[in-house]
Amino acid sequence: MRGEIRARSDSLRELVHAAGGPALVLATMLDAAGTGLIAPLTILYFVVGVRLPVGLVGTGMTIGGAIALMAAPLGGHFVDGAGSRRALLVGWSAAAIAVAGYALVRSWPELILAVSTLGIATSIGGTARSTLLSKLVKPGEIARVMALVRAFRNVGYGLGGLLATAALAAGHEGFLFAIYGDAASFLLGAVLVLAAGERLRPAAERSGAPGRRPADSGGAGERPVTLRTVFTDRRFVALGLLDGLTSFHQVALQVALPLWVVLFTHAPRELVGLLYTLNTALVVVAQVRVARGVRALAQAPRALVQAAVAMTGAGGAFLAAHFVGAAAATVLLCAGAALMTAAEMFASAANWIVTYALADPEHRGKYLSVYSLGAGLGRAAGPSVTAGLASAGALALWPVIAALVAAGALPTAAIARAAQDAGSGRAAGEL
Repeated sequence: MRGEIRARSDSLRELVHAAGGPALVLATMLDAAGTGLIAPLTILYFVVGVRLPVGLVGTGMTIGGAIALMAAPLGGHFVDGAGSRRALLVGWSAAAIAVAGYALVRSWPELILAVSTLGIATSIGGTARSTLLSKLVKPGEIARVMALVRAFRNVGYGLGGLLATAALAAGHEGFLFAIYGDAASFLLGAVLVLAAGERLRPAAERSGAPGRRPADSGGAGERPVTLRTVFTDRRFVALGLLDGLTSFHQVALQVALPLWVVLFTHAPRELVGLLYTLNTALVVVAQVRVARGVRALAQAPRALVQAAVAMTGAGGAFLAAHFVGAAAATVLLCAGAALMTAAEMFASAANWIVTYALADPEHRGKYLSVYSLGAGLGRAAGPSVTAGLASAGALALWPVIAALVAAGALPTAAIARAAQDAGSGRAAGEL
């Protein structure tokens, strides 16, 4: 038993080292904790604390989110030009200033400015962090390292959520605590990245030429890779748009499931929080294990099919909970949440492999920022789509959501399989 524990400890230590070391992992967890602290309170702060009409707040946050989404590709261009480590420092520092600015908001235009600025800064930080990891991690460890990072981020989200609960009970001072706590999480993360020094600076960036191909990879006449180049890569753009469908499980967890539990089942309302906790705990415990089975582009299609199957099972369990009593509904909802989390883990592991294999490694910031547009569109449209399905009645919601996830996962599997067959993923090697 001790030998097994020691082996697992050594394996975890190796993964943390591969992920850039404890400093970057801790900084990533702090980033997630800050998000978990502020996200549940943002709309309440603007409505209750700033006393803006709820309709204006919702519209303003949508406009701010849309501005940040449209600016994401430019953020990816900045990451490639400045270098991923430097861009991460800039993004997190700007995010700290932007979220602290929430405390100064007194009008609707100021709300839009604050929300859009924070969205742009966090988008740059997220793209820079993913790009930095892709340059630090060996190809064969990408899926496992990203799984580890995701597990630590879920721990951060959980801690932030607990702090948000305490902040909500404290009234106006609690809102300010959440705002400045989130700002502090960005600043502490930036300090950790800065303190890590050259360890978090990829060799290509130490050469002083970030975002350029090695000298032996192309001649003087090689066309430069620009955002237009990425947008004309129809295969990669299609992958991003499909991810907007595959990642609809996130909307399902955050929007559809709470509505379903409260409005369409006899289960106790308190179960909503427990289902969130179940999702977080399962990701923390199992994401790395799931990623072990998805280490090559050839293995991604199977994982995406498994994601579609798991989401179909989850939709069936949720739908069945509508027709039974409280006890049985509780069991079915927990089973459905576990299956939906499995779909999330399979899809995440596969998509990491596919995107890193098919993106230009020297311009990954641009590629990942364009890829992120699909998920961003899904998050933006998700609440209205879910509300429309819920208003259509109990029989529409979960079959359609499961079909949307499958409509994203299965074509992505086909693209990955075709790329593998054509040898397009050879640059990624045997992951």
